[in-house]
Amino acid sequence: MAILQEKVGLTNEDLRKLRSMRPGRPIDLQLSTTTTTKRVRTEFVGMDGTRCMIFRFPDEGKWGSLGDGIFKDKTMIARYILEDDTGEIIAFKVKVILVTTKPSHLIFTSFPLIIQSHDLRAEPRSKTRIATSMFDAQSDLAICNSMVLDISVNGCRMSIDKGGSNTKPKIKQVVKMYFAGSKDKEIFLIGTIMNSNSDEVSLYYGVKFETPKSEVKQLLQDLMLVTG
Repeated sequence: MAILQEKVGLTNEDLRKLRSMRPGRPIDLQLSTTTTTKRVRTEFVGMDGTRCMIFRFPDEGKWGSLGDGIFKDKTMIARYILEDDTGEIIAFKVKVILVTTKPSHLIFTSFPLIIQSHDLRAEPRSKTRIATSMFDAQSDLAICNSMVLDISVNGCRMSIDKGGSNTKPKIKQVVKMYFAGSKDKEIFLIGTIMNSNSDEVSLYYGVKFETPKSEVKQLLQDLMLVTG
């Protein structure tokens, strides 16, 4: 009964966000010691249902000695970017349950009782799954096929299957994106690849559109993603 009472602060949406965390992705930990507060970066390893979360112990060669900030019953604040899903940063407080050194240097913590989230994007984006063909804007040579995961008049985020193409876009490369399903098959958007990250199966790219907003909005209307 006590466990159910402790979980009352988490909504179904909170749990969805926590379960969207991907093993291997970076996570920031805020630690307090007797003399200072540190923010260090490490790696999210996984979770065991709602029983515990697991983080890799931060590299002390990079961040200095952390033994006085990470030990049993010590409270930490974790921050994680859900960039692949919602463009949000989530923050939550956990308590250290166990620190292991063998076979790996890991931190086991309590499961969060409540989370806070903040949208990283300046404007809302429509979530979608639209197939696109990507070409280099200067040479017009084909780069690869991709899937747009969310989009606004200012930019989009796309995914590419790691094994689906030998060529991939590069950071700062200007590309043309042809959208499947647009009324005019010649309509395309031009954008600049601004950032990238990946997981086990896909590469993810953030694109900033160079096409005028009025033209982007018209395409989104054609695709029935916006109205008016």
